[in-house]
Amino acid sequence: MKIFFAFLLVIFLVFSGYHLSFRKLRIPLFARKFYLTGLEFLFLGLLLGPQFLNILDLKTCEALEPVTALLLGWIGMLFGFQFEFSKLRRFPRVFFLAGLLESLLTWVVVFGGIYFILPFILQISEHMRIVISMVLASAAACTAQTGLAMFSTRKSGNNQSIIRFLRYLSSIDGLVAMLALMPVFVFFPRNTEIAASRFLFGYDIFIGIVIFAALLILYNLFLIYRREQSELALIIIGMVVFISGFSSVMNFSPLLSNFFVGVCMVNMTSEKEKIFTTLVSIEKPVYLLLLIFLGSSWHLQSFWVLAVAAGYFVIRFAGKMIGGFSISLLGAKMKAYPPGLGLGLIGQGGLPLAILYDFQQGFQSETASIVVGIALISIGYCDIACPTLVGRLLKKGE
Repeated sequence: MKIFFAFLLVIFLVFSGYHLSFRKLRIPLFARKFYLTGLEFLFLGLLLGPQFLNILDLKTCEALEPVTALLLGWIGMLFGFQFEFSKLRRFPRVFFLAGLLESLLTWVVVFGGIYFILPFILQISEHMRIVISMVLASAAACTAQTGLAMFSTRKSGNNQSIIRFLRYLSSIDGLVAMLALMPVFVFFPRNTEIAASRFLFGYDIFIGIVIFAALLILYNLFLIYRREQSELALIIIGMVVFISGFSSVMNFSPLLSNFFVGVCMVNMTSEKEKIFTTLVSIEKPVYLLLLIFLGSSWHLQSFWVLAVAAGYFVIRFAGKMIGGFSISLLGAKMKAYPPGLGLGLIGQGGLPLAILYDFQQGFQSETASIVVGIALISIGYCDIACPTLVGRLLKKGE
């Protein structure tokens, strides 16, 4: 009974509350950034969690795992539909290379920093040390467009080209993050016996590739003929539900599996516009549901996590600055942009939240909860600092 009550309560809060979020209010810029991202629902989840009202306790969240897998799958599918190759080719190749280089350098810097510092913070195995470093580096590589979108044409003046370039870079950052996250669930699942079989024999990987190809063929057969929006919506919902459920059973990431299906589908089907409209129609409620479930598992054990989160923020800041500076080395065309482009790439957005929750669901342990809690605080730091840093970059651009 409690499970149904908790589920209905969360649904009610999300669908009644998201109409109030994501709206422009006359409040300070840093507070507006926090409000426009809906992060207040993170604290709402914390209030509903075990530390306060205990509505979303551990058993209830475990019973709702199919719902959370569906949320992650929907986010992965939606993000995958943003990588249509024909549209990416409209931009110069050097732009794509710049996005790959910036995000890859950020990933390397953060991975190295976390891998070196982690033994001084947590007593964990080498297996978990690598996993945590890769997950936090993948989350750090992502960049949000929310902070960039707040700088209107009137305010940014002649810096519109910088804003457009930053938004392009932020879209490529997520691709690198997803590709870098894949080895975590392929070679480092929580079941060490599965990990050994995958690494030594590759049997599970081969079976996964075959099933993946079969699903693509199956869904393309469904989408050969033009269908009404309602029929298409049922097909897409069934697709995400099946892939997410199958991924959970196979101890794989629903986020990643649906992401790769989304990338293939957007480049293979002629119904991509209708499918994207269906996916984006409930993007906000799905995102807010994710925030509530993340907040319910957020553990604030002591104040030392604030300092550790600040250290993670500093490492990520260094990675973004190094990555932004490296863009100017790609040729004369890139020298037109200021070398401090990393200042405009500090905001993290919603994809890192999905990555963190996917990690927490795949590696359920107290260590994973602590790591996710630290990363959430660091994301808050990034959201607060983002508007000021973007403004400083635009002043330099003038």
